[in-house]
Amino acid sequence: MVDFWTELKTPDGLPDYSVRISARASRAHLKVTPFGQIEVVIPRGFDPGQVPGFVLQHRDWLQRALARVAGVRGHQPELNDPLPQRVSLLALEERWRVRYQAAARHQTRAAEELHRVSLLKVSTANGADSRAALRRWLTGKAKAHLVPWLQRLSDDLDLPVNMVTVRGQKTRWGSCSSQKNISINRNLLFLPASLVRYLFVHELCHTVYLNHSHNYWSLVGKIEPDYGRLDRELHGASRYVPLWAYPG
Repeated sequence: MVDFWTELKTPDGLPDYSVRISARASRAHLKVTPFGQIEVVIPRGFDPGQVPGFVLQHRDWLQRALARVAGVRGHQPELNDPLPQRVSLLALEERWRVRYQAAARHQTRAAEELHRVSLLKVSTANGADSRAALRRWLTGKAKAHLVPWLQRLSDDLDLPVNMVTVRGQKTRWGSCSSQKNISINRNLLFLPASLVRYLFVHELCHTVYLNHSHNYWSLVGKIEPDYGRLDRELHGASRYVPLWAYPG
């Protein structure tokens, strides 16, 4: 649950940052988005006046993180393409070529899969419509593949979930509510299967402990002993996601 969000400015040449108060956060921490934006997440009761000092305290880490984001985008320019020619869904081990064809606005439709040749046909009126059609296609793929995958894992681990929804967030891979409703990001499709499974384990364990307490991490560790490495990789997994896949 998000209670508060605001934009602030940092000194010393760092970009502006946003502050988000989260009911689920147990401590203050930092995030750097694929767009090179800084987000400070703080728990309820944390003094906002301490945020600038907290940001400066982690200045070196932020500069490395920002440089890493810029470097990834520089070495993989295809991630910046507004209209991709190829789409790789690592989670499903699928690779698609994309063909665009013009259509009148009233004839715009979602992307169409031709499985025999691994071709994705996008018939739209303009680039913005094409990106929207591709994102709708991603949502459909996530509902068809990621949701059943999560539900099977829920059954296997005996960690029941009430409802699973698919969203297109910019900064969160998933979330779990007190009603055991889990939301997953459609962009998980771009991640390696090992990271997707770990995210599912992470959220399913929140159906038991809606926090990041010692008991929570003990449960995660029983299911996935290598969770420390996977958690670190997941924090940097935005490097797999092309910019066209994000909303906006």
